[in-house]
Amino acid sequence: MNEKRLVGQLSLIDKLLPAMILLCMGAGLALGNLAPSLSERLEPLIPLGLFLMIFPTAAKVPFRALRRSALEGGPAFLSILLNYLVNPLLLFLFGWLFLQNYPDLWTGLILLGIAPCIGMVLVWADLGGADNPLSVSLMAWNSLIQIVSVPVWIYLLVGRRVLVPAGLILESTFMYLVLPLIAAYLTQRAALRVRGEQWFRMQFTPVLGKIQLAALLGTLVVMFALKGEAISNAPMLIGYMVLPLSLFFFTLFFVGTLLACFGMRLPMNKSVTVGFHVTGRNFELSIALALTAFADYPLVAVSTVIGPLIEVPVMLSLSWIGRRLVERYSLCCVPAISSQ
Repeated sequence: MNEKRLVGQLSLIDKLLPAMILLCMGAGLALGNLAPSLSERLEPLIPLGLFLMIFPTAAKVPFRALRRSALEGGPAFLSILLNYLVNPLLLFLFGWLFLQNYPDLWTGLILLGIAPCIGMVLVWADLGGADNPLSVSLMAWNSLIQIVSVPVWIYLLVGRRVLVPAGLILESTFMYLVLPLIAAYLTQRAALRVRGEQWFRMQFTPVLGKIQLAALLGTLVVMFALKGEAISNAPMLIGYMVLPLSLFFFTLFFVGTLLACFGMRLPMNKSVTVGFHVTGRNFELSIALALTAFADYPLVAVSTVIGPLIEVPVMLSLSWIGRRLVERYSLCCVPAISSQ
């Protein structure tokens, strides 16, 4: 599969996501300058927008896969180890190396790293030749474990440098992770019982995706309208996020893939599956936490929005690399036999 064909598998909306985010950032800045009173009146809509960003992703979590994923003990263990022990510490290290003089951006970088993706990662993994059943199982586990891990890591890595009460962190995690997951579980269970799985996947899920996109873009407009002054005072600071975040994505993908391949002797398609699931980040949750628990630090929220701008092109590149690895190697170092 060549790169052009790989890009073609993404929907038009997925390919245009970075451009749409940039447009919404610009629209928000313009709104904040031209009509500051209007943007302030729209601020109460942010909690609703954040919930609608996260609920559709949570509704796609295959809760039924939890039992099956228990049988994939090795990959699940490695994924959990990297996601919930190594990743937060690695991003803290990258922040220390590159962002010591910009504590708000450092905090935003940590928020981007503490929770693995539970939505779009399935797309990147599928494009990269991953093992889809294993991919679904790993996503199911990640959706539950991060409920406990997120507030712990925020307090350990950020709470001692930024004065944020532990109760506020727990409240934000409950509002924008626990509640969406509970609502998603009940919704999914009711929909599967009444209409069936095919209707849920083919008709209901696409509608949820449109709701999520509209909520994301609308929230970004309001957020940048409210945070415009902080951005105008330090526009170049955002560019400092590109290098540490890109290094993080590439490092974790190759570390996860190589450990699964050489350490656990997994087939290459399962190895890249682990690689993708320790790389993709839950930027919806990071934005929600930044806007609520870190509302007094505007650049924290702004820095989390940089996540998807960087993540989309980087993950597309990793999907191309993963596909090439799967096509070339059937096992860790065994070239795949191509049929003529």
